[in-house]
Amino acid sequence: MKRKSVGDIIEHRELETIQASHIGIPNPQLLTHLQFRRFAGCPMCNLHIHSFVERGAELVVRGIQEVAVFHSSKNAMIKRHATAPFAIIADRAKSLYREFGVDASIL
Repeated sequence: MKRKSVGDIIEHRELETIQASHIGIPNPQLLTHLQFRRFAGCPMCNLHIHSFVERGAELVVRGIQEVAVFHSSKNAMIKRHATAPFAIIADRAKSLYREFGVDASIL
């Protein structure tokens, strides 16, 4: 699939979070920041997610819906990010990655 670009319009869908709730993306009332991360144990990804956790209140004030997708199992994600103040999606099969044209690169 063609890689999505900033500003592309995507079809609405409901995603299940690691906390077993559901979140709609895009959100018609909020700007949706959808980030694709590596695996649950990735040190750089976890550092980056931690920075979003620390500044979570700022996201809410600015009307941003934060959604982070990892290609790990739900159990692995719960161990690391169960208390995140935003949606964390476990996508072990990488179906969202393929749908959005996010793939691995040698670079």
